[in-house]
Amino acid sequence: MKKSILAIACIAAFTSAAQAASVKVYGRLDAGLASVSGAGTNDETLTGLAYGPLSSSRWGVKGKENLGGGFGAFFAIESEVHNDTGLSGGNNKTGSGAGSVYWKRKSEIGMKTPFGQFSFGLNKTIDKVLASKYDMIGSNFAGFKTMSDYIAIGDRIDNAIFYKSPKLGTGGNIFVERQFGEVAGEDEENTRTGIAATFKVGAAQGFIAYSEAKGAGGLDDWDQYGVGIQYKTPQKIVLKAQYWDLSNDTAADTSGLGFSADGEGYSISAMGPISKVTKIGIGFHSSEQSENEAEKIEMTQIALLHSFSKKVTGYAMIGVLDNGASANHELHKKGFSSQPANGGDQDGFAIGLRIKF
Repeated sequence: MKKSILAIACIAAFTSAAQAASVKVYGRLDAGLASVSGAGTNDETLTGLAYGPLSSSRWGVKGKENLGGGFGAFFAIESEVHNDTGLSGGNNKTGSGAGSVYWKRKSEIGMKTPFGQFSFGLNKTIDKVLASKYDMIGSNFAGFKTMSDYIAIGDRIDNAIFYKSPKLGTGGNIFVERQFGEVAGEDEENTRTGIAATFKVGAAQGFIAYSEAKGAGGLDDWDQYGVGIQYKTPQKIVLKAQYWDLSNDTAADTSGLGFSADGEGYSISAMGPISKVTKIGIGFHSSEQSENEAEKIEMTQIALLHSFSKKVTGYAMIGVLDNGASANHELHKKGFSSQPANGGDQDGFAIGLRIKF
């Protein structure tokens, strides 16, 4: 009897603490049938199940607690889920070279204050967030955010601090991030720093961003800026455009976040509704080593999204990819190994379902 009472008391205490901290499990699963031509050295067609064509499958645990006076604490840990095979986690390009990790998408704690939000740990760079948001749908199949071969729009960083300001009079925020290299005696070696500002003007919104990385000995590795704008018409058609330019300074690689040449990339898109629950769009993306046609990637994407509910989305996407003579980019890079030979072009489609929880 005493043991039963103790067990009930423990459960009650845990439930009370969970409610106070507002802890929840969340995620999304996304899988689709994909078919891509031009795979391998023999220009073959690959057809099969791909995970995350629309957005990466993931699960996580997050929580927050109101501390009063405009202050609050929060945390989040998030792992990628390969729902085609059942694997989780994986290798992550984070800066520290940690390699294969389970919580590869996010691992952070933080504080919300009247002066802004601070978080610490591993998360997306602001460049990655903005490149995805200002792409047509931020997809993994034929989307601009996958074209990070020549520009730094695909990174997560660890050992980092992130800051987001309160909403400003411009209708946007300021973001600052710093990845610490943690090299004894050298504060600048193997570091990455970024700053960005967002704004809104009527039906338009935009961003401007700058980031830089330093390599061995604190030498400048590269710096990058980006600009973007999106506008929603009275007909609810969303127009988006963005441009990124990266300048390589040395060959001093920043723990896996380095680049060997100057690069640039842009995307333009339009997407609008064809019914209350269905929308269609077209986007064009380009990325290249500056003034090097052999290292150039161009991709056109057509996407149809249908909302069965707030949490269930069906999709169909078509992609056409043109690689330069020395480029071997893929239409889809999430566990669907369809890499072509250098200069190999691809086209294909993905049809799938995404469920959020």
